Amino acid sequence: MPEPQKRQIACKVRISDLTNGKYVKEEGWTPNYIVTKQGRHISRINLIGTVISKGDDGQGYQSIIIDDGSGSISLRTFEKSEAINSKEIGDIIVIIGRPREYGSEKYIVPEIIKKIDNKKWIDVRKIELEIENLKTAELPAREEKVIVENIGDEPEEQTKEITNNPKIVYKTVKELDSGQGVDIDDIIKKTGIKDAEEIIKKFLREGEMFEISPGRIKILE
Repeated sequence: MPEPQKRQIACKVRISDLTNGKYVKEEGWTPNYIVTKQGRHISRINLIGTVISKGDDGQGYQSIIIDDGSGSISLRTFEKSEAINSKEIGDIIVIIGRPREYGSEKYIVPEIIKKIDNKKWIDVRKIELEIENLKTAELPAREEKVIVENIGDEPEEQTKEITNNPKIVYKTVKELDSGQGVDIDDIIKKTGIKDAEEIIKKFLREGEMFEISPGRIKILE
C-alpha cells in the first residue's frame, strides 16, 4: 500500500508566477509542481482572480478563465461542477487548486472555488503577496513546509483530536475584529487553546482567513 499522500500548503501566488514558471513532472506519487522565477516550488495554489470567460470548449471539460491583473489562466474540471457553473463573468473568486500543464498551456484543477463579495480582499491579497516576495528575497532557498493529511479524510475526521477548537478560534477572530483585523497573540490569549496558532495556520492555508499584515488576520467573508 502506498503511504498517505502529503497535502501541500496552498501557496498564495499571482497568475503570472504560474504562467511564467517551469512545470516539472514527477514520478510515482510525488506531486508535479511549478518552479517560479523566484525559485519557489509550488504544487498547490491559493489565488484570487476575476472571472472573465466561461464555457465548454467541446473537449470534455468545463472551464472558466480568471484574471488577476498579472495574467489570465483557466480553471478546468472533467466532471460536472456546480462550483464552476454558478460563477458568472465579473465574479471575484478565491481558488484553492493544483497547477497542471497540457502541451505548453498551464491551467488549474480547482479543489475549492469561493466567491468574494468584498472587493477589499483584492487589496489584502496584494499586501500578502508583497510580504511573500520580501520573504522570498530574504530566504531564496527556503523550503515550503508541508502538512501530512490523508487526502480521503473528511474535514470532521481531520479535526477530531481538537474537538470544536477550530470553531472557537474562528468565532473569537470574528468577535475581536473591529475592521482592522486581529492580532494572532490576542487570539491565542483570548481562547486559551494550546493549539490555537496551528489552527490559525490551517485556516490561512485553506483560504478561510487572510493575513492582512504580519501577525494580523481577518476572516474571508
